[in-house]
Amino acid sequence: MATMLCPHCGTPNRAGSNFCNRCGADLRGETPPSADAPTEMAPKSPSSAASDTPSSAQPWLEPGFVGADDVPFEEDEAELAALDALPPLPAPAARLVSGVQGLLEPIRVATMPHADALPSHAPGTPELPFGAEQVRRVRALLSEDPLLASSPTPRSAPAPSLWLPWVFLIFALGVTVLWMSGLSLPAGAPMLWQGVDRAFTAVDRLESGARVQVLWAYDPATVGEMELVSAPVLRHLLDRGVTLDVVSLLPNGPATARRVFAAVESERLPDLSAIGVQHTLDVRFLPGGAIVLPLLATQPADLAVIFGAQAEDVQQWLEQVAPVNRAPVLAVASAGADPPLRPFLDSGQLVGLVSGYDGAYHYYEMLGATPPAAMRALRVQVAGQGYGALALLVIIVLGNLAALLSGRRQDG
Repeated sequence: MATMLCPHCGTPNRAGSNFCNRCGADLRGETPPSADAPTEMAPKSPSSAASDTPSSAQPWLEPGFVGADDVPFEEDEAELAALDALPPLPAPAARLVSGVQGLLEPIRVATMPHADALPSHAPGTPELPFGAEQVRRVRALLSEDPLLASSPTPRSAPAPSLWLPWVFLIFALGVTVLWMSGLSLPAGAPMLWQGVDRAFTAVDRLESGARVQVLWAYDPATVGEMELVSAPVLRHLLDRGVTLDVVSLLPNGPATARRVFAAVESERLPDLSAIGVQHTLDVRFLPGGAIVLPLLATQPADLAVIFGAQAEDVQQWLEQVAPVNRAPVLAVASAGADPPLRPFLDSGQLVGLVSGYDGAYHYYEMLGATPPAAMRALRVQVAGQGYGALALLVIIVLGNLAALLSGRRQDG
């Protein structure tokens, strides 16, 4: 087969080719050599190479050159018929730069052939490591959006039933029996805690005219419980005829102290003929908080009484005042402040502790006075609260017993 050499790169091409198969140079102006001509281009001598000009040997290097592949050209019918008789050539790659012949290497674009047109294995070509079906799957995976793998949704378990008829039956039966029988709840016995008798003894041994420092450390926010606790102790102090020096660090403390004093005075009216009466209560308000407590340490006293709803009020007095004036300290506190104050009572820093409903009830009994109607009503309420806690405990035990006998639920 006759061949023709590319004038640019010297690659042999089939005779009649329009472009070089390697560099893409235009070969339509070249004439194929004769059959007896050598297939390789003879090297030129230095003198002949120097005589060739760029315009005659390589016209595409001229500044104003326009290639034949950039503009349409006219061909006669004979030439077109000769081109049609040639076998089809593979389509050349797209040109990246126009107007330049033979200066760019052809670019092979690596593409994935379509699965239907992919041959199993063409002779002379390397065998692909994958088949047509694998190529189709890869193309499908690359063209689709990735999906997150999710485990199958388990069947939702039915919600456990919260309807327990027997629980409501127990409550209804208990309320019905109490209402129809007309029985009243038995009154619970208050607990006599350690420290109440010692507090009564500390106040009862005071002589008439003794000086007592009082820190009023609660206001209307906690007056509901603290009024019940402070009333018997304040009444005992007034019965002993002592001199009260009352101070408060709270803005509403003085008004609360005067109201409690007025209530105690109204209860003491039948007994005022035999003892002295203190008609007014002088209460001082000291602003500044706990930092003013050391000023009270310079005043001597026979006893210090702290009416406080919080344990911190008693602790601050024990830290800043009691070590200086050496006066014994009596704490009258709420039931919530009782546990933190127990160590101070056991160590001897407190001479007595009266706390909560139980302490107030037993203090009234030690005075020989009848507790007020409010305290007697509270005694029934405390008993009812105890029976309610007992009923709740019975329900919990019955519920666990039912769960034990019925077995473990399969759904959870």
